[in-house]
Amino acid sequence: MEPEAGARERLLAAALTLFNDKGYAAASVRELVQGAGVTKPVLYYYFRNKEGIYLELMENAYRTFETLAERVVSLDGSAQDRIIQFCSEMFDISLERLPQVRLIYAIYYGPPQGAPQFDLEAYFFRMVELTQRLVNEGVAAGELEENNVEDMARAIIAILTSSINEQLCQRPTRLDRETMVRMLRLLMGGMAKD
Repeated sequence: MEPEAGARERLLAAALTLFNDKGYAAASVRELVQGAGVTKPVLYYYFRNKEGIYLELMENAYRTFETLAERVVSLDGSAQDRIIQFCSEMFDISLERLPQVRLIYAIYYGPPQGAPQFDLEAYFFRMVELTQRLVNEGVAAGELEENNVEDMARAIIAILTSSINEQLCQRPTRLDRETMVRMLRLLMGGMAKD
């Protein structure tokens, strides 16, 4: 017999809230099922255990990122336009999923919480790889100066990540999407071939 409709999504939402509020280690299965309004067997049906629900949250975030990366690489247009498109969409997705971003940052940058191993650095390295690819395409097309491609890619990523990081602060943000795009255009103007 299938559990009630929406139970899986409620479990994921409850886990995300609880992991952000208490940390992974302090969150109990009892609190997870109580927050989702389901029983323990329902959690076990979908995720087997607390580790399974955590890994699904992480894998879901990575799948979303990977789908965006694949789509942006296949777009037509200049490398600069595609870089701005990638950064803009990453910014937008991060805003839509701010609690997920907060959890990823807490697990990665915070004290050990006993969470299952998940390669969080894969996001960053894939972002560097994709951005380098777009910069290389810009160099090959004569749009961008031939320079240190890795440095160029990391400068772009620095603007993107600082824009996302600003959204995690408790104070009103000053760095919005338009400001990020303006900074990217300024940077790429300096990287453009004369």
